[in-house]
This record gives sequence, structure tokens and C-alpha cells, in this order.
Amino acid sequence: MIKKILVPTDGSERAERAAAFAIELAKAEEASLLFLNVVDEVSPAYVYELESGASIDVVALDDQRRKYGEEAVGRLKALANTAGLSAETSVVEGHPWQEILNQVDKTGADHIVIGSHGRRALAAAVLGNVAVNVIHGSKVPVTVIPVKE
Repeated sequence: MIKKILVPTDGSERAERAAAFAIELAKAEEASLLFLNVVDEVSPAYVYELESGASIDVVALDDQRRKYGEEAVGRLKALANTAGLSAETSVVEGHPWQEILNQVDKTGADHIVIGSHGRRALAAAVLGNVAVNVIHGSKVPVTVIPVKE
């Protein structure tokens, strides 16, 4: 029996499809939901000067990414609420697949539902694949929702 479903989201269509599946699964299992966004920690807090002379305010960029993550989990929580379910949300910083697995331990989630890009093996090896790393590192069952063909 599934009690708590962790649903990572990056705000994409495939993540929304995974969330829709997770909502139906939560209804069937009478499980709770946790929608998670991971803000990839890639930047130190300073203004970065590019060779072109332009600069990027990395702190403002990180704030925008966190806001986007909060909006993404908020949309999914609203979908769950519309379906008659309550849901938690969380936005954390870190490396996505590692933080997803960390949240399983921290929250007691016993199932993960995640969307996949559907990348082929070579592209996944070069570009990285969060879903593959979650599958291989997870202690709990993982349901992968493929990209719509």
C-alpha cells in the first residue's frame, strides 16, 4: 500500500503528466502527495561578468528560479486540491536526482512518480538524466511517465 507519493517537477509538460498520474494513483491508494522542485545549485552568489561585457546577477537569477519552482509546485498542489486531495509542496536547492532521493528519506515517501524526457542512452549519458539516476538510486518504487509521443 502506498502512503506518500513524491512527485518531482521542473514545471514542464512531462512533469505535469506525471503529476496527473500521481494524483489518480493517490486517489486510488488514499495516499498523500508531495510535489517537489529542486533548484539546481550551480551558481555562487555574485554578479558574473561575461566576456561580452554583459553581467548576470546570479542572486537575482537564483531568486527567479526559486520563484518559478514555487509556482510549479503550487500549480500541481492546486490540481490535487481540485481532485479533492491535500498535498504538500517543497522547493529545495541541490542536484536534482540527489535531492529527490534525499527527500524520500526526509519525508518518508514510499513511492516516486517522475516524468522522463525520453532521451536515448547516448543523449542521457552526455546530458544526464534525472529519472535514470532516481531509478538506479531509489530505495522505493519509481513510476516513470514517458514523454508523450
